[in-house]
Amino acid sequence: MFSQQKDLHIDSLAIYLNTYTKEKQTELPKKAFLLAEKIKGDSLLKNTYFLFGMKSYFNKDIANLTLAFQKLRKFYLRTKDTATLAKEYYYKGLSFKLQYKPDSTFYYYSKSKDISVQLKDSLEATRRLLSMAALQYDERDYLGSEISIIEGLRFVEPHIKDSDIKNYPNEVFFTGLLYERLGNVLLMTDRQEEARKTYLKFFELQKNSPLLDIKYEAARLFNHLANTYESEGNYTEAINYFKKSLAIDSLQFKDVYRYETALGGIAFNNFLLGNKKAAIERYLVVLKSRKQRNYKRGLVLTHSNLGKIYEANNEIKKAIFHTNKGLKKSKAVNFNRYTLDNLLLLSHLVKGEKGRLLLEEYITLNDSLYRRERSLKNQFAKVRYETEKKDVENHHLKEENARKQLKIDKEKQQKIIGWLLAGVSILFIGFGASIVASRRKKILFEAKLKQVEVRETERQQIAKSLHDEVAGDIRMLLLKLEKTNLLEEVKSLDIIKENVRNLSHQLSSESFDEVSFEDQVVSLVSDFFEVNFRIKVHDIDSVNWKEINKAIKRTLFLSIRESIQNTKKHAAAKNMILSFSETKNGVFLTISDNGKGFNVEDKKSGIGLKNMKERIEEINGVFNMETQLEKGTIITIEIPKNEK
Repeated sequence: MFSQQKDLHIDSLAIYLNTYTKEKQTELPKKAFLLAEKIKGDSLLKNTYFLFGMKSYFNKDIANLTLAFQKLRKFYLRTKDTATLAKEYYYKGLSFKLQYKPDSTFYYYSKSKDISVQLKDSLEATRRLLSMAALQYDERDYLGSEISIIEGLRFVEPHIKDSDIKNYPNEVFFTGLLYERLGNVLLMTDRQEEARKTYLKFFELQKNSPLLDIKYEAARLFNHLANTYESEGNYTEAINYFKKSLAIDSLQFKDVYRYETALGGIAFNNFLLGNKKAAIERYLVVLKSRKQRNYKRGLVLTHSNLGKIYEANNEIKKAIFHTNKGLKKSKAVNFNRYTLDNLLLLSHLVKGEKGRLLLEEYITLNDSLYRRERSLKNQFAKVRYETEKKDVENHHLKEENARKQLKIDKEKQQKIIGWLLAGVSILFIGFGASIVASRRKKILFEAKLKQVEVRETERQQIAKSLHDEVAGDIRMLLLKLEKTNLLEEVKSLDIIKENVRNLSHQLSSESFDEVSFEDQVVSLVSDFFEVNFRIKVHDIDSVNWKEINKAIKRTLFLSIRESIQNTKKHAAAKNMILSFSETKNGVFLTISDNGKGFNVEDKKSGIGLKNMKERIEEINGVFNMETQLEKGTIITIEIPKNEK
């Protein structure tokens, strides 16, 4: 039955993933995580975090991508599965990539790669290096990109010798991607002949990969080769290779991206050859296709190039229209290269002040991007340098630690017998001293508690005398004076009587044998409760008050009463909170209010607080107070239940 239920849950996870991929419903990852956590299988749980984390990236769902790497962090802390930590860093990098923060993206890619290297997971390390190379390429750090690619090839290429190439399909696939990326770098650094050789090597590897349909990979190769000829100024040869790509059966339907690239390439090279009409016709077809699938970066290219062609054809209105479109879309996707191109072209197309402002924007952005590009290159290099330096330092440190450990082990062997004998002697002496000290502490603590109880008994007797004898005698004297005309004296004596009664109540406290501590606190709170002064009591029942010494309960009760009186009289607070808790060794009370606070250096105030502090410290308690003007007061009290 359990197995069937588990299978149903796994089916539900698959449905969630499929739906999230197609419909991008942002509530699904959280549901999937909760369901996977309910099943309680680490392998399934980890894969669920992996899959939904990657889908969140493709859906540009930063919130759920963040949730995924937070879940991975908790999983790592619980299981110490280092591969999970590598994936967490990778997903952090992806989240920064979605926020267009390449420096942070590169940093976390690099941390992820370093962990995979330590785990000797060459394939995962290669994937991270490929991502790092792509990021560096996009930021025009072509040298850095080339270094990352070569490092990746060193990890993965040894696995794919001719004899066993079919046994490593993933390694073959990613090696091919590295060579493709290397070809792109060579293309951008004007090494076209090397780029063509590298693209051909990429294609040979793709032919051996069972993961790909090689027919459409040929279109990819032809487009790359065409770009190398275009870069050399051989536009006719470039068009020939783009046409080879278009000639592949059903390319428009099976691989629309390569189809659009080839058609756009033919259009642009026709433009470079001076055939503007043919260029416009083909670009309009590409524009329609890219609009249908909302390919944002492709639309930037198409609108931008149409703007250039219309400008060359002296169709200024259309040129302005498409260049504006290209500018708007390039800004939306941070395609800075085309943002600059469009700003510069518009500054020529638009006359007057608006054109001048566009040129000014172009100059400012160009300077900013140049500085940013230099800064990012430095940061990428710094991350790489620090990683390599750390690796070298770790290697030397391991060697040094090994030598030191051998020396330490040898010394330990020589000293171990002597230390054992000395240790046994010290253990016995220490154990005896510990027992004596513990016993002494306990006796002193019990004596302090007894002193508190004795003083409390004395207070009760004084309070009783004040109430029954002194207040009673004053009452009799009042009755006699009332029969005279000494009204002022009667009034003064009545005030004295009330003061004596109040003093007797302050000295007195309820017996905890007759009324429980909880009830006394509730009664005290009720006495002071008003609409504009609310007192809340939290977790008073969490303490086992029957096991708490009476002296501790009296000290806490008096502290509460003093605090309430001070707060009500001086603080102008509307709310006060009493929070209780208990541990194995002590009782804790926090008293907080939202009053106006006070200056602790003011010598005119604080007598009651001083008495409270002394009363608590008398039984080895700890009293702490934090107060700020207009921000309220917090008092924390900790009293040990016993001293061992």
